[in-house]
Amino acid sequence: VIFTDLTFVPLLEAILPHIPKVERFVIMTDAAHMPQTKLPNAEAYESLLDQASSDVKWGGFDEQTACGLCYTSGTTGNPKGVLYSHRSNFLHTLMGMQATVLGATPGDVILPVVPMFHANAWGIAFAGPAAGTKLVMPGAKMDGASIYELLESEGVTFSAAVPTVWQGLLQHMRENNLKLSTVKRVMIGGAATPESLIRIF
Repeated sequence: VIFTDLTFVPLLEAILPHIPKVERFVIMTDAAHMPQTKLPNAEAYESLLDQASSDVKWGGFDEQTACGLCYTSGTTGNPKGVLYSHRSNFLHTLMGMQATVLGATPGDVILPVVPMFHANAWGIAFAGPAAGTKLVMPGAKMDGASIYELLESEGVTFSAAVPTVWQGLLQHMRENNLKLSTVKRVMIGGAATPESLIRIF
């Protein structure tokens, strides 16, 4: 079973002959926005949820049980899947909520420009909501103009990204004589941060 965003439906259709063991596709949308697709047994996520019973009893499993599988491109080795347990996500969330890490509050707005399929967006996907913080998701557009528009229109106070994303944003700002009006902090990771980037921020 593959769960997919609408953005990736055409890509999955193109590689369909190469993934013969996939039996079902769940598209992260509702029935009203479900695309016409040649993906076999495709269904809308919201329709799938409507079929579920509300009498589900949650829990009763060991905290070491797997709860997520993320992907790493192999920055420090070969590409691999990384399995997270409920315990590791819970502890990472508590750590991420600390003042010296995210330091997020209910008054903050976080834009994680880091993928949730890699280290759960550096833990922001759990620690932000746990702190009551509003999350703004960037979608597929990672160019400087799109990121700037989100930062300003959503009143983002904290954002996280790799140096390439920040360099694209700062180049767009430089070319258009723009400033950030609400951002207080940024997190930079995934690669060594050039001193010039730190100085500009």
